[in-house]
Amino acid sequence: MTWEFAPVLDAGHRAALSAGKPLVYVCPPAGWAARPLFAALPHPATPGPTVVVVPEIATAWDLAAALGPLTDLGPIHPATGLARTEKLLRAARVGTLLATLPDALALMRRSALKLDAVGRLVLAWPEQALALGLGDALDTLLADASSAHRLVLTADETAIADLLERHARRAPVAWAARLPEAPVRQARYAVVERARRPRAVRAVLDVLNPTRAVLWDPAPDAAVRWEALVSSPDVALLDGTGAGAGAPGGTPADVAIAVDLPSAEVLTALAAAASAIVVLPDAGQMDYLKRIAGPLDALRLPGAADHARDWVSALRHEVRERLEAGAPLAELLALEPLFDEHDPALVAAALLAARGRPASARADDVPVWVRVHVSAGRRERLRAGDLVGALLNAVGLAKDDVGRIEIREGFALVDVRADEAERAVRGLNGATLRGSRIVARLDRH
Repeated sequence: MTWEFAPVLDAGHRAALSAGKPLVYVCPPAGWAARPLFAALPHPATPGPTVVVVPEIATAWDLAAALGPLTDLGPIHPATGLARTEKLLRAARVGTLLATLPDALALMRRSALKLDAVGRLVLAWPEQALALGLGDALDTLLADASSAHRLVLTADETAIADLLERHARRAPVAWAARLPEAPVRQARYAVVERARRPRAVRAVLDVLNPTRAVLWDPAPDAAVRWEALVSSPDVALLDGTGAGAGAPGGTPADVAIAVDLPSAEVLTALAAAASAIVVLPDAGQMDYLKRIAGPLDALRLPGAADHARDWVSALRHEVRERLEAGAPLAELLALEPLFDEHDPALVAAALLAARGRPASARADDVPVWVRVHVSAGRRERLRAGDLVGALLNAVGLAKDDVGRIEIREGFALVDVRADEAERAVRGLNGATLRGSRIVARLDRH
């Protein structure tokens, strides 16, 4: 039973890499799954940076975290802001650039990214870009990087057959993880951004309250990240041999929590380790999870609204106890003039507002906004109402999840609550507004 993802590159694959020939690498859309390929890369025959074209900025962060320990890749830079990325490229301070397709093309137009000088070009899961109608943009990018060593990461090589025929014909294929013909195991899931996963794991444990739980985390620093949590006797971290609570030969744990997107093989191994499985993917990984796991059931984790309700409930209990203890006469006399001027309920509400909320409740309820860039603006006759309608009706956001909207000449900016930003980007990507097919991405400027 294999817990670690350790694909084997045969002699033919290594020869293609050494000769600078194209290679197709089939793996889940996750940084940890791509890491073995990058670890096996020789120095490119053509000097210049490595450019990795990712489907969304969350993938760039994921890959940056996974590839960080690989010093041969040089300084790794996720392109979260065009101005700073341009500055670093012009100063030759980028060894590996991780950028979305729209950002890579924008850097080309600024002459900051010169693809004829790129040593290696990696298309990371381009099927997502093709699904958004960006095939022509991919062709443009590949045409300008004709001399670069090309690598293609994909979850399903059949989905990009035409692209491979045009730009990587007869390239050897390394199947690091094959998609199963049918989902291999039932699972529950909660869509969680990578930065929030430590907190989400604790929330899963609080909601399910298992007698024993095991964690699967393929990150190189997993032992350090979960050191405090696994010091508890009811939680264990699965190591590369499967040792730990619920390991082969022992009694299965109640739940296995996959902190990242697993492959079908890893999911099968987790099924033998625990009676139930919970996966914590990001929004861009959900399509793959649906291919390997089913039926899938959403696991609702407590959020800001739950914390607010808990605070309100505790407040009501406190007020009831005070009333049952007897009428506070001194306070009534002090407030009596206000009761003649205002409704007593409003007076009570004002007193509660003046009292203030606990710091934890206030922090959870303050909305954090993320700006989403949309590739249509006044030139396409786009209106704010078009974006609001798309976000509410097509994406399914609540009205309170949408903030300020700016319509500019060639694009638009819309503020979305941080915990719904990835969902908004995925929902808007490929949508048609005012007759224009739009591309959406998180704006990091």
